[in-house]
Amino acid sequence: MLKALPNIITILRIALAVSGAWALWQSYFWSIDYNVPLWLGDASVAARSLGAFAIAAFVVAAISDWLDGWLARRLSAESRLGSVLDPVADKLLVDAYLLVYTMILGSPVTLAVPVAAIVLRDAVITLTRMVGRGGAEPALPVSASAKLKTAIAMVVTAFPLIAAIAGIHTVLWVVEGWIIAVWLTAALSLATGLGYLRRKPQA
Repeated sequence: MLKALPNIITILRIALAVSGAWALWQSYFWSIDYNVPLWLGDASVAARSLGAFAIAAFVVAAISDWLDGWLARRLSAESRLGSVLDPVADKLLVDAYLLVYTMILGSPVTLAVPVAAIVLRDAVITLTRMVGRGGAEPALPVSASAKLKTAIAMVVTAFPLIAAIAGIHTVLWVVEGWIIAVWLTAALSLATGLGYLRRKPQA
């Protein structure tokens, strides 16, 4: 049972990524529409509560990215399933929140383009990695540069949440600076993606 714990945490991270991104969008929608179910009471309170959940979900999911890997090594529970699920969970966490940010900002081209590049790159690499060569290892193990890319992407994705807590999320130069960071993240994502596609799995 203990050996299954890392994969269970990874699956929970996937659930947090989806539910947290949904909560973020719903929180924004309620904050501008005020059309919430009657049983929830005050719309602003409901919106803030969902927003708090979206932030907490991201933080817990990001921490679990380290935790499941640590547990897998500690328990000698590395598995092929875990090696596939872990990067999928990371990508889903980043991509889901980035897509919601894009919708909240009205899908401006300056943000939609790099986010689309990140999401499409992640979809292609995920499908490529799932085409295994058999045995215990995935066809394309996660590279050091891809791990660095994931860490940077998580920081960039977390920034709007931090800015919202600090009350600076509507400051124009903050938003513009963050969009530039998303473009740089997209460039790094594409570069690491090309590196993956150039690698040939052993037969």
